Amino acid sequence: MGIINIPIHHFMSWTLSRDFVNQITHGSVIQSNSCSLLSEFEIARWAEEISHASESRQQIAVDEIGLMLKRICLDGWQQLLINKQDKSTSKGVSKHAQFYVSQMLEYIATHHNLPLTVKDIAEHIGLHTNYAMNVFQRTMQMTIKQYITAMRINHARALLSDTDRTILDISLTAGFNSSSRFYETFQTYIGVTPTQYRKLSRQDHRWSSHGTSPLYDLEKGACDGKRPLTVLGS
Repeated sequence: MGIINIPIHHFMSWTLSRDFVNQITHGSVIQSNSCSLLSEFEIARWAEEISHASESRQQIAVDEIGLMLKRICLDGWQQLLINKQDKSTSKGVSKHAQFYVSQMLEYIATHHNLPLTVKDIAEHIGLHTNYAMNVFQRTMQMTIKQYITAMRINHARALLSDTDRTILDISLTAGFNSSSRFYETFQTYIGVTPTQYRKLSRQDHRWSSHGTSPLYDLEKGACDGKRPLTVLGS
């Protein structure tokens, strides 16, 4: 048995069935209908690669976990435990708040590459703007703006590492309205420019087999939209 903690911005960025996402975000425990979904070897490999110095290795593990969840959606699943707390969760967040936030997360995940305002998100689920902001921050422990920034930065990082698309194309695809804005935000949170990050990620692929990586000096983990990732070392 293994426990995998998935950051919410990763989970909501994957294309999973709406019913599956709703069940997970509302606290249900589910089991795949496939008896051969996962092996102990794969769990051990993910645990090793998630903490690997190579960001490429980390990304492979993240991608494989996402594909595993997509396989659950295709194979089917059943509920083992339903969250029966009527009024609130153990953290004091109501079921209504969880429902509204799950709707906001779904909307952001499918529209983060477009111009987004808190008003747009609130109107989509029929809430007052201030209430939407408050319920989101209370549930997610970050603001809507911070969450959107995290989604866009992490999407851009994947495109920079895995594609040859231009910086301008990536900035627009990730939801930034200009390359200058993209450069400014990316460098603030990641610590290097998009061009420098791409160069380091390409070197990372070549160096990973030697157990070291030019990206090792960048703090690991996905951007959470709250604070810049710092560059470590000299």
